[in-house]
Amino acid sequence: MEYVIAWVVVLAAGLGGLIGVYGLTRSIPLLFPRTLLRSLVTVWMLIPAPVPHYDGQYAPAFVVVMFEWLLQTNGDPTVAVRILIAATIAVIGLVSLAHGLKKYRRRSQ
Repeated sequence: MEYVIAWVVVLAAGLGGLIGVYGLTRSIPLLFPRTLLRSLVTVWMLIPAPVPHYDGQYAPAFVVVMFEWLLQTNGDPTVAVRILIAATIAVIGLVSLAHGLKKYRRRSQ
C-alpha cells in the first residue's frame, strides 16, 4: 500500500511541477520550444525506472539516477539513464511530429 501512496505523491508532485513549468514557460513566444520544455519536464518527472537491488520496485527515473549516481558508493544508474535518454528522444520526436503536422495542415488549407 505504501508503494501506491508513493506513486500518488509522485503524480501530485508531477502535476505541481507541470503547473510551475507552465507558469515559467508562459512567456516563451514560440509554440515549439514552449511545448517541448513542458513535455520534457513532465516525462522526466513521471517516467518510471527499476530500482537496482529491489526487484519489482520502480521509482521516477530521475530519482533513481540521482540516488544511484550521487548517493550510492557502488551505484549503477545506467538503466535509468537509458530510460531517460529514450524518453527524451521519444518526446522530441513526438513534439516535432505534432509541430510539423500542425504546420502542414495550416499550409494545405
